[in-house]
Parts: sequence; structure tokens; C-alpha cells
Amino acid sequence: MVSSEWLKKTELFGGLDEARLSLLLSQSIVKSYPPGETIFLQGEEAASLYVLIQGAVDLTVKTQAKNDFMTSRIEKEGAVFGTASLMEPFHYNVSAVCLKSSEVLVLDANLIRRRMEEDPKTGLEIMKKLASIYFNRLNELRAGVSNLLKNVKH
Repeated sequence: MVSSEWLKKTELFGGLDEARLSLLLSQSIVKSYPPGETIFLQGEEAASLYVLIQGAVDLTVKTQAKNDFMTSRIEKEGAVFGTASLMEPFHYNVSAVCLKSSEVLVLDANLIRRRMEEDPKTGLEIMKKLASIYFNRLNELRAGVSNLLKNVKH
């Protein structure tokens, strides 16, 4: 079972108080996935937000040429994915596939969005953290592409 203390240590929910965390946990489940299992596909309706408890998840984007392009690897306990569930048009913009046996906390995105609308302080706190997560992952991706291009030149 995941506690509100654990959820508070995650990258997205650190700014929320005990009551808000408990409410989110009341509508959540913990799921286990074997290696190679797809958690969600790019383009699907984004109904859940995921927090990694243990394991590793590959996030990939399918290009127009139908090739998979890895964008991120989620391996850190407390890292969130499926964040498109919190932003319109509420469709996953990546696919998530387990690289090894993984356990994740699955949160109801509709509940989170409702709480964000009803409690602007909660909404602002979550959106600030979400923006930070996106910028950090974008910078990691840029650094990876830059290194790849440098290696190709040599």
C-alpha cells in the first residue's frame, strides 16, 4: 500500500498537504506489469496518471514514418508519467512500455483535474511541478540528441 508520506516525496505531489494526498490515494490503485507490457499507447484517451514505485518504463513517440523514437526512460521511484492526462486534449502523447517488471501507482486523472479546478492552490502547485518536469525532460532529450549528432559527425 502506498502512503500519503510516500506520495508527498514524488516529483509531482510534493507541495500538497496530507488531506489532498489522502484524497488522491483514495481513488488510486497499485498495478504490477511484466517486462514488455504496454501500459498505454500514444493517442489513447488519457484517463490515468502514473507514478513509478519500482521498475523501469520506456516512453516512446511514434513518428509519422511509423518509427518508434525513445523520448524518456522512467526509472526513478516517484517519477510520474502519463502527464498528458492532466492537459487538454487528454490523450497520451507517448506510449509507455515496461522495460522490466514494474509496479506503478495509477491515479484517476479526472479526480485530479476536478481537484485542480475546485482548489486553484492545488491546481497551481501541480501545474508548476508539471511544467518543471516537462522542461527537465525536454532538456534531457535535447542533450541526448546533441550527443547523438556529435557522435554521428565523428
